[in-house]
Amino acid sequence: MTQTGSSATRRPVFQPKVALAAVFGTTVEWYDFALYGTAAALVFNKVYFPDSDPLVGTVLAYGTFAIGFLARPLGGAYFGERGDTQGRKGVLVATLLMMGLATTAIGLLPTHAQIGAAAPVLLTLLRFVQGFAAGGEKTGALIILFENAPPKWRGLLTSLPAIGTGTGTLLSTGAFALTTGLLSEDAFLAWGWRIPFLLSAGLTFFGLWVRRSLPETAEFQQVRQVQGVKQVQGAGPAAATPPRPLRQRIAESRCVAAWRRYPKEMLIVIGAGAAENAGYYVFGTFSVTYAEDRGLSTGALLTGISLVAAVKLVTVPAFGALSDRIGRRPVSIGGALVLLAAAWPFFAVIDGGHTWGIWLALFITLGIGQSAVLGSQPAFFAELFDTTVRFSAVGIANNIGTVLTGGLAPMLASALLLWFDHSVTGVVVFIALMSALTVVTVALARETRGGAEPAEETGARKQDVQTAP
Repeated sequence: MTQTGSSATRRPVFQPKVALAAVFGTTVEWYDFALYGTAAALVFNKVYFPDSDPLVGTVLAYGTFAIGFLARPLGGAYFGERGDTQGRKGVLVATLLMMGLATTAIGLLPTHAQIGAAAPVLLTLLRFVQGFAAGGEKTGALIILFENAPPKWRGLLTSLPAIGTGTGTLLSTGAFALTTGLLSEDAFLAWGWRIPFLLSAGLTFFGLWVRRSLPETAEFQQVRQVQGVKQVQGAGPAAATPPRPLRQRIAESRCVAAWRRYPKEMLIVIGAGAAENAGYYVFGTFSVTYAEDRGLSTGALLTGISLVAAVKLVTVPAFGALSDRIGRRPVSIGGALVLLAAAWPFFAVIDGGHTWGIWLALFITLGIGQSAVLGSQPAFFAELFDTTVRFSAVGIANNIGTVLTGGLAPMLASALLLWFDHSVTGVVVFIALMSALTVVTVALARETRGGAEPAEETGARKQDVQTAP
């Protein structure tokens, strides 16, 4: 079978609107996703869990926040299957619409005082929908950029969705800061907190307008043509096909095919992002908890985290571009080693309490170490798989890795701080293990920069790529 990604001659000239649609859509999605985290700390513990002790209410609110992470692998699997069988563009539209509707619904949701226990239940359900959509969004943006990019620009262009996640997070923080600054505390808790959520409706509409004209990727179209796959619209030959048993549909799914054909690569993707995931949540989130535990001022730390978030809008694509020059593996491994080496000094600098030292420590850990891993790995992950299962494989494995090594990191780091009697030793060991996991898994993988796409349909694997009617 003809390789679908090994020749640049079949790839059209890259269109800037593809990058705009991917980045803006990701910005809107992560604005929505991050809003919930801020509201969980400021609002939800008071208006949806008011009968609990304040600390218990906060824990419950963060529990609903975690539901979003648990839903991401499910969203990755579902939208991965849709993306590999029905097209990349449709997924990007569906995930944006789903996230926007869920976020707007949160802004309209009655409080506990109005509808009782149904309020937190509905809040949790809407958070699940947010996480489900996020599981497909970032992967979809990555894939559509990857499959439209000239091979020599893959690292740079596939790192751009990370700009959207950072920008969305900054916008959500700014929206809440503006709202709390303009309104009294009573007005904010009564209705003001809803404004950032309701703004999502306008952002979502504009995002859908930007994405409406996205072309389907040439690689996906070629695979469909070669395999003889026909899109079913209304009645057609496939409509008369009797329904297949659930076991058969599962066995023929792209998700199963990805694990069957690329078990090593799937495990590599799960483990390769460990340093980046854990580093972000430990240095960028848990560090505030650590400072408070030490009785230190968190002002310099919070300011530094915001400043570095802006710096990463430049450093992440810069490391993506560097991976186009020297390879994905050396950039990713180098970033993980920076995180490993900086872990102990980072907390020592926080103990010192010097503002410039704290900002420098954040720049080294998040602006260099984490950015190097984050910028080099999107293209690396996509290049490990062929076109027929790429969306499913990256969507499932990357989201599982995010949950295991990132979503649980703040809770685990807090537990280690208590276990080691308020000593940071356990947290440093945790970062060291996560960094080592990235180094080992990436070292075991092949260098993908400039290489041919894996074979799609050979021998016994042919049955794995049949598309369901």
